[in-house]
Amino acid sequence: MSDLNVHTTSQINALTPITGDMVVDSDLNAVKLYDGAAWRTWNSDSTAVPFSNSYALQLDGVDDMATLDSTFSALSGNKSITGWFRFNDTIQNAVFGNTTGQYSCLFWTSSTIFFSTSAGSVSISLSTTLTTGTWYHLAFTGNGTDLKCYINGTQEGGTKTDGNWSIGEFFRGGTSFYFDGDVDEIGLWTGTELSSSDVLAIANLGATSGDKAVDLSTYAGLTHWWRFGDGDSGTTISDNVGSNNLTLSGTPTYINQLP
Repeated sequence: MSDLNVHTTSQINALTPITGDMVVDSDLNAVKLYDGAAWRTWNSDSTAVPFSNSYALQLDGVDDMATLDSTFSALSGNKSITGWFRFNDTIQNAVFGNTTGQYSCLFWTSSTIFFSTSAGSVSISLSTTLTTGTWYHLAFTGNGTDLKCYINGTQEGGTKTDGNWSIGEFFRGGTSFYFDGDVDEIGLWTGTELSSSDVLAIANLGATSGDKAVDLSTYAGLTHWWRFGDGDSGTTISDNVGSNNLTLSGTPTYINQLP
């Protein structure tokens, strides 16, 4: 690339740039400069657009995972988890779960969530059809009795029976299932059941900010917040609120997640 070419955002994300490459993004009406790790963006009035929050983590669906501290082997009582996900495959994606196989959340198809807790298995039919290549805000809230699932801030499938649950790899019947896609901005409330209005506000803020970066610390009760690339490097994902970092295994990749 030697000329200042005009591309759509998706075309730019498909490029293989080198440090110093510059393009015009016709979708954003902006100029982008590749700094060697990510595209830095300037909008049409020459004001620099923040780019430090534009990273996400890409998991290959083969052996990539982020392991939580054993403290979270079972989350009981009030709890909530929110985050952004972009699917490469909507069949048997392990989004949340654990290595013992007791508790899990799997997207079995593009229209059904399977959620297993200590209270038993739950199948949630989605009104939102999941498609590959699209960012979705996913949230689960529970109080030990009722379990709710939200996609893009809208509750799906009614209220289900809640139990203890955890986050990580899903293991069942001698087989491990891994998430195939991208993940960003995971927040965990270990003693708070977020209201539906809070879930919607978080989803809406991430959707309009472009890079999914939302200050989750403004929502009361947040105990852990993993940003997946914003200030992270190597095999450690920092906990921006608590003291439980995530440890990466496999070969996950930090990516610029825009758009």
